[in-house]
Amino acid sequence: MMIYPGRPGRPMPPSPPMRPPRHPMQGPRQSAGQNILNQFRDSEGNLDIDKITTTAQQVGKLYDQVSPLITKFIKR
Repeated sequence: MMIYPGRPGRPMPPSPPMRPPRHPMQGPRQSAGQNILNQFRDSEGNLDIDKITTTAQQVGKLYDQVSPLITKFIKR
């Protein structure tokens, strides 16, 4: 454990994680919407409608299961 110079017995706080610097030629980062859409692309880069439909159905089923719980908390 490291100690501050001249202050015995006090541990140094952990340093924050460092981000690697962005290369100036990388260009702008993708927005969240673009990143999500990339999850629904096939190997050729086209949107996979079956994958989108399946995911939408799963989200609908999840909403049907969770909405009664949310409604109970909102009414309180």
